[in-house]
Amino acid sequence: MRRRRALAALGGLAVAAAGCSLGGDTAQIACVWSGRELSAFKSALRQVGADATTFTVGDDIGPLLRSQVAPAMLPDVAIVPQPGLVTDPLSRLQPLTSPDPQRWSRLVTRDGRVYGIWFKVSHKSLVWHRRFGATPPRDWPGWVGWCQDLAAKGQHPLSLGAADGWVLTDWFENVLLGIDVDTYRRLSTGGDDWAHPSVWQALVRLGRLWQISGLFPGGPRRALITQFEESVLDVFARGQALTVAGADSAWPVIRYFGRYPAAWSAFPGSHARRPLVGGDVAVLLKDSEAGQQLISRLLSEAADVWARDGGLLPLRHPPRDAPEALRAPELWNDVQSGEFDLSDRLTGRLAAGEGKGTWRIFKDFFRQVAVDRLTPEQAADTAIVSLTGQRA
Repeated sequence: MRRRRALAALGGLAVAAAGCSLGGDTAQIACVWSGRELSAFKSALRQVGADATTFTVGDDIGPLLRSQVAPAMLPDVAIVPQPGLVTDPLSRLQPLTSPDPQRWSRLVTRDGRVYGIWFKVSHKSLVWHRRFGATPPRDWPGWVGWCQDLAAKGQHPLSLGAADGWVLTDWFENVLLGIDVDTYRRLSTGGDDWAHPSVWQALVRLGRLWQISGLFPGGPRRALITQFEESVLDVFARGQALTVAGADSAWPVIRYFGRYPAAWSAFPGSHARRPLVGGDVAVLLKDSEAGQQLISRLLSEAADVWARDGGLLPLRHPPRDAPEALRAPELWNDVQSGEFDLSDRLTGRLAAGEGKGTWRIFKDFFRQVAVDRLTPEQAADTAIVSLTGQRA
């Protein structure tokens, strides 16, 4: 079914390109974005004068990369949200003449050739909060105690978009980074260390936090059906919670829909200058001049244009007119040394996706501790069985 959907998506690209082409030099670009993100991307391309037609293929971006179809049916460029999706079909991609100089290029490098550039980068170790007085504590025990005190007073300290599996894996990755950077790195490079005590400790920490009575507006069952942008609105538009953990990409939602002044602080307990960082990688599917030129424009101009409105961080420097909330030097300095998103790098049975891999495992973990009220230790044991692939 996935192959048929991918081929249908490719067919749709070909038909749409035929109807929208601006000439032989027009590049076709496939991405996963929709709604506000897709509009922002198209606007950035227009502002830098890039001659491209853009299509969204959603969850079919992985099958598109792997499909053995005629090159003429492929778009010139694809923007991929998970470098793990690029690993398997790397040999089918075209090497870039303008390689990304950043250290993350090794994630899409083979035999000294670079096959992708990082276009849309996010700092994922942030907690956004309303300006209600004191900044939330930055150490983990202090933050948990702060959440307990507020919840006991009838205030909801936290909103959580647990309907999006990546939100939950981001939480786990941030907590693990604060406990054991070395184990995080081994896991992110394919190491089979899921039974390491640090993984269990990170899960138990999360479980104890998520079991706080009154933590979430509407309770944990509502959190399970709340998507990330809705969790941001809970804090800044509806005033139902005080904080939400999320990347700098939360800023456009806050900016356009928020009713309360916003501020951010570092994720509690995060490792100094080692934030969690994610990003979308642009790859070349056809060795075309139009595609190579588009890749260069993405790296040199388009990211800066998009960043002026918030929602991503260009790797090189902040635009002069970046939003004030995203102009802090530590955002730009720390992201250069950040640890790349673990779940986005995984392949095989743990590869992230809706209803599968780590996204499914951490949703199950959240449900067990927050809804079913298993002890954090019991739920951590069950999660580790799933992560290691063992039989219960």
